[in-house]
Amino acid sequence: MVYVVDLDDTLVLTKHLNNDAYNFALEKNGKSRIKTNKRLTRENFGETASKKLITDKQNYFAQKWLKYRVVVNEEILKILQEQDKENCYLWTSADKNRADFILKELDLYKYFNKVIYDDKKDLNSSLKRLKDITKSNVFLIFEDVQSSTKSLCYTNR
Repeated sequence: MVYVVDLDDTLVLTKHLNNDAYNFALEKNGKSRIKTNKRLTRENFGETASKKLITDKQNYFAQKWLKYRVVVNEEILKILQEQDKENCYLWTSADKNRADFILKELDLYKYFNKVIYDDKKDLNSSLKRLKDITKSNVFLIFEDVQSSTKSLCYTNR
């Protein structure tokens, strides 16, 4: 069995810093803040998500105090620590530069065999891709679902 872990709001709780970063970028670009309890994403902005807005957001997010603003999910970290690294994969739709920064800043690369970047828009395609990369038919997937971490065991024999 392999362990597949999502990054944002699963392994690392980033929603508050993420939303602060978007609101900083919005204000910097002359737009109004967005108040919400949900995670803001590029999809919230559609065509108005200019390159500058995204760059400003990513720069704010990656400031040196990131490690003081996000929380590592200790329960999942404990599970990873008990596994062979070869059986652990990070699966994320996050921007590669931001994900790399988080993993380096929080010293999390050491728990994973590989980081798998996936848009996660089509579950069947994503599961096939996971199966191809991990060479496994059995996964335990940890993924956030509306701010509550869920696990899913997938078997395809």
